[in-house]
Formats: sequence, C-alpha cells, structure tokens
Amino acid sequence: MPEPEREHLIRPLLDHLAGGDHQTDGQWQGWRFARVGGGQNNLLYQAGGPLGDLAIKFTMRDWRDRAGREHTALSALHQAGLSVAPQPILLDRHRYAQPVVVQTWLEGEVSAVPPPTEVQWRSLLQHFATIYTVTPETTGVKLREAVLNTNSVAGCQEIVRRELARIPGEARPASLCALVRRFERCRFADCSGAPVSLCRADNNILNVIRRPERWASVDWEYSGWGSPAFEMANLITHPAYIDVPSSQWHWVIDTYCGMVEDGAMAACIRTFWKMLLVWWVARLARYLYEVPRGLDKRLVARPPDWLADVQAKYEHYLDWAGTLYGEK
Repeated sequence: MPEPEREHLIRPLLDHLAGGDHQTDGQWQGWRFARVGGGQNNLLYQAGGPLGDLAIKFTMRDWRDRAGREHTALSALHQAGLSVAPQPILLDRHRYAQPVVVQTWLEGEVSAVPPPTEVQWRSLLQHFATIYTVTPETTGVKLREAVLNTNSVAGCQEIVRRELARIPGEARPASLCALVRRFERCRFADCSGAPVSLCRADNNILNVIRRPERWASVDWEYSGWGSPAFEMANLITHPAYIDVPSSQWHWVIDTYCGMVEDGAMAACIRTFWKMLLVWWVARLARYLYEVPRGLDKRLVARPPDWLADVQAKYEHYLDWAGTLYGEK
C-alpha cells in the first residue's frame, strides 16, 4: 500500500492516542489498541486494524531523536532484506508532544531470562551477526553514530568520563572514586580501526523476539553506526544478563568471533568489557544521585523498589570491576 494511503488510515488513531492517557484497551474508528508495558522512555501501544497489527511508540523528545533513529535503522534493515526487526510504517517528529514511530508488530516469545541453552545463545549471536552486515558500504540509508558506542580505547575512556561528570564531585561515592583512580591508571590494548556496522546500542534481552527460525529484536531508538566489538561488550555488561557467569561470557566471545571469522576481535571485546564495567558503576551511581532529586525524567514512573534494585546493582558492578582492576 502506498505511504500516503497508510498514513491516511492510521493518522486518526495517532491523533486519538496522542490526545489522552490511554491505560486500558480500547477501540477507535476500526482500530483496536492496547497499552504495552515495558520501557520508561516511551509510551507503547499494540494496535490492530486495516493495516494489520502494528506497534505505535511515542518516545521522549530529546537530543537522541529516538523515534528518528528507530525508523532509520528499521529502514536500513528492511532495505537490506533482513527479517530481524519490524518493518517501518510511519515517522512523525513534529505533530505531537512526543515524536511517534509506527512499525509492524512482531509476534514471538519475549523473556527476561538470558538464553538457557547453547542453541539459543547461538541464535542470539547470529542475530547480532546479521545486524552487523549492514555497513556504510552496503546501505544507502543515512545513519548517525550510535548513542553509546566507540571503536577506540580513547573513545571509551571519554564515555566513562562523561558519565562520571554528571555527578558532582562532592556527591560521588568513595568506592566509585577509588575505582575510577584504578581505571585512569590502567593501560588498555589498542582497539582502533575496527570496522563500522549498524549497532543496536541497547542489548536488553527483553528487546529480543525469540522465534522458531531467525530471532528478531525491537526498540532501536539508540541505534546507529558503531563497533560490533563494543556492542558485544555492551551485551556482556548489560544488567539484563547480570546472573550470567563470566565463564559463559568467554564462551560467547569465542563463539561469536568464530561465527564472524574474526579472531582478532576477541581482545577488543574483552578490553571494552573491562572498561564498560566502570561506566556501569558510574551510571548506577548517577541514578542514585539524580532520581531522588527529580533529575532523571521518564515518561513512565519507576517501580516502588527502584532504589533497592539500583543499589544492589551498584554493589554488584563494583565487585565485578574489582575482580578486574584489583581492590586498591
């Protein structure tokens, strides 16, 4: 169906959803819709009607251009013929209070539990390997750099320092300051010159759609050009995988590098892994500083137990980093 006709069909529903806080299932001019829980940075609806089943996401309005990034990444994947993500339907950055991106709805299993078997781990790694086949040389879609990514040690050091700078010096925990001192003294192997590919920059396992054949994923609002080595380190250190033992991650690195036939990447993944642990300690400390002061705005309220959860994660990452940097 031509794009103008699709927009004509869906625009009344977008106007309706943008005009109120719809917390329950509803119907509107031939459409049925339901609010979907999940992230705190968007309002997500599943809608069914003349265009089939769709996902409608109203995003936070900030410098990331979340809706625009998501639509662009989905366009690049669709152009490449890769069935690993939804198909983009519509993007509107300006008409509503929050930018909106509309895409096809993907059916499949979603679980907060990391892959329980080697077969499923291979499915997840193959999913990422497929995404990384989209490069500046293979697509005509214009993408920006991913929100959180770099292909150099210096770039990763700057990422850590930027996160740390968001906490006033006097508010930084002593444990964080001690870790940062060890981080600053550390000498890391050179990781520059790695190839650039499309990266998700958000590897939460809840974004993955587990299907009988090729796995897929949703929530591409941080995506853009980046280093797959950094992306794999981001996967390893993401809190969604907090219970995965380090021994499993060494298998993941070796398996992925064998899958893409790039053994040299393993050293860079391990380097970024070590560096990103410090970033996570700083990030969690920032949450502990900002959220009680109302400085971390979200579209969806945090759960009542957020403080205990973030504090526990802070201690976990601090201990994990300590095993790599030493305790002094």
